[in-house]
Amino acid sequence: MRNSYIALSLTLLMSVSASGAVFAKNEPVEILKYFNPIQEKSYLNKSQDRLIKKKAFKVNDLPTISPVANKELGYFAVIKDNDNITAIKELLSKPYINGVSVTYTWNELEPVEDTFKWESLDRILELCAQTNRTAIVRVATSGIDKTTDANDTPKWVFDGGAKAITYKGADGQNHQMSLFWDKTYLANWDNFLSEFGARYDKNPNIHSIGITGGGLMTGNLVTPSSLPAYTGKTVVSEVKTAGNQLDEAMKKEHGMTQRLLDQHGKYIVDLFAKSFPTARLNFDLGPQVDSRMGQDVLDEISDYAIRRYGQRIFLTRLNADAKHGFDDYRLFLKFRPDTLTGIQISENVTGADLEKISRYALDDGISYAEIPASILLSTDPAIQKPLSSLASHIGYQLLVQQATVPTEAASGEPIKATFKAMNFGAATAKRPSRQLDKDIAASFRVEIELKDAEGKSAVLSYHTPETPTNTWAAGHPVAWEEELRMPQLAPGEYSVWMSVVDSETKRKISFIDIMNNQEPKAAVSAPIGKIKILPPSSRSIGASETINK
Repeated sequence: MRNSYIALSLTLLMSVSASGAVFAKNEPVEILKYFNPIQEKSYLNKSQDRLIKKKAFKVNDLPTISPVANKELGYFAVIKDNDNITAIKELLSKPYINGVSVTYTWNELEPVEDTFKWESLDRILELCAQTNRTAIVRVATSGIDKTTDANDTPKWVFDGGAKAITYKGADGQNHQMSLFWDKTYLANWDNFLSEFGARYDKNPNIHSIGITGGGLMTGNLVTPSSLPAYTGKTVVSEVKTAGNQLDEAMKKEHGMTQRLLDQHGKYIVDLFAKSFPTARLNFDLGPQVDSRMGQDVLDEISDYAIRRYGQRIFLTRLNADAKHGFDDYRLFLKFRPDTLTGIQISENVTGADLEKISRYALDDGISYAEIPASILLSTDPAIQKPLSSLASHIGYQLLVQQATVPTEAASGEPIKATFKAMNFGAATAKRPSRQLDKDIAASFRVEIELKDAEGKSAVLSYHTPETPTNTWAAGHPVAWEEELRMPQLAPGEYSVWMSVVDSETKRKISFIDIMNNQEPKAAVSAPIGKIKILPPSSRSIGASETINK
């Protein structure tokens, strides 16, 4: 069953000399740190590396149970033709597909300044609404080049003075790329995002909006030194050389430095966060340039994004293939307690590739996967087997094994309930809790509902498990007791139901119910027994209240 889903502290730097304590001079770089905090790179030390190597997701240790779907989890079909409504309808009809992943170009959506064409995206979101699915949406400004005579950035932006660079791609043709930190380009991109966000920020059928416009296609790469992401083909030496030459030209002629890339990347993140205060955003875990500098910049930007906005920003590794670098794993491991992570699988993968990708993805603790439609629809067992294995443990999968309440209690007296559950998914079950402009990863709550003989809700009681759900590790049973405070209730028999909810939105999430030794089944609310409420005793007078309906 499917369900739809800074405090700034200033520190005075002090140094101590033989004559006593004196204030140190605040250098500009030190002041910037207060406004742009970066974590110490403790994740690079040897002890952390050893810790990473120990964290392996053991599929065989977990039960084999059909997964349940929740709004933010699962498989999203990557669409090539956004206007092929028939094909999109077919994909959204598949029970194992949770939504679609679509990419538009800026030129498609705003071909003329202040004239917008939203019709195609509106149609897709309407189809998602009809099927209770969601869409991952990205808008590219360079690199896709849907037509040979058009850049992904509209022509009117360049006519207004925005700068561009021409490079030769792996196809041997010249391609135009926006200079991403050009002020004219950024001003117009900001204006577009304001319109984009105003229209779609609160649309319930959007899974996430890609943070784009700071690199090629839908990623972060600012110079095409690595062209497989662009063509899907093996890089030949002359193209690699051309890419490296372009990288050097960007440094010498356009001032590209590590600091510039760092500042530019954070600025792009902030633009999207401003335009989309509600919708989840989606950041590419890819370096800006093909060197150690690129990875260092990625570290700083991703640090900034998650420390600044938390679970408002999801992290995705784009064009994932069977090559899984240590840096990819490190970043996923570092940030997965704070937010949701995912992968976008390359369309050139083989069955053997998918076997490796499936294992890597589970180690990474991913919650969603963007997969080319042709792969999702494949009937090849070599394709379907690893996809099925990954689907069984993607995201969080909560298994409720036991929930009990006493058979009787006096009106107004607390009820002691016991619970036993387990997460057999690769990620923890976390919900966003808004604190100023940051979403903190928090626990879901357990809802206990008492219904009277007529099936009407009499009491709703909420509590957070002793071990919060956002810390439930895969394969580790969790048991707890909770004393549920009850109001004065009319004597009689009540049925007791259990749900797992986001207490801020009241959205109930799907879980797997195997209570009372029954066959596993998907549920958003499950009966856990009956309780007889007796007339109040003297002990129950003044009992604290819960939520009554």
